[in-house]
Amino acid sequence: MRRMLCSVLLAVGIPGLAQDTQQTESQALTTEQVDLVAKADQWGITVYEYQRYRQLMAGQRGLWSPDLDPITALGVSADTDAERRRFAELYVKAEFERTRRELAFQVAVDEAWKRVYPSTPRLLPYAPSTSAAGKTLRYALVVGKECASCEKLIINQLDTLLDEASEGVDVHVVGMDGDDESLRKWVKTYPLLQSALQGGRATINHGEGFESLRRLPAVYRKNGADQWVR
Repeated sequence: MRRMLCSVLLAVGIPGLAQDTQQTESQALTTEQVDLVAKADQWGITVYEYQRYRQLMAGQRGLWSPDLDPITALGVSADTDAERRRFAELYVKAEFERTRRELAFQVAVDEAWKRVYPSTPRLLPYAPSTSAAGKTLRYALVVGKECASCEKLIINQLDTLLDEASEGVDVHVVGMDGDDESLRKWVKTYPLLQSALQGGRATINHGEGFESLRRLPAVYRKNGADQWVR
């Protein structure tokens, strides 16, 4: 009798069990979709493109470059010039934002050292390779809108800095209050900087995030070990 009852239950199904299972699967699918959308948004790409990235990394590209980010993986695997241009622009924007944030944090760290340990010499970060640490990939100049010393730096040293930095020079101007027109007018007073901008050897940026610097100008160098040092 007991065996027969079990058979009947299996045949007709336990009320609510199938429905609960379907709901659980539906919830799991929804969670996966939300996660997929979030990851795609993080890189500024579509869900389809992020799925394409997963497919690429599951194949040869994943073996060749196991830690490749979505934008680079999609860019090097693009089939058309339009796709390559789009991913190249996304890559440049992502790198610019990463560099800006890293530099702003390095500025905050330098200021913190001065506040917390004003009398203690600071040890430079460990550099894995002396030769790499000696190379200059990029310079970042933090200058003021109205600053005589900053003006001298740009006029007298910008040319040298452009020659030394293999990836270019970023100029961050403090005091513009986000006014693009004022920033453009400021750039026009420095022909060499304007020429470097047109040639892609320099970038010009609002100095948001660098207001805490007490003395300007400030020059930061990104070495071959990918470290910002002053």
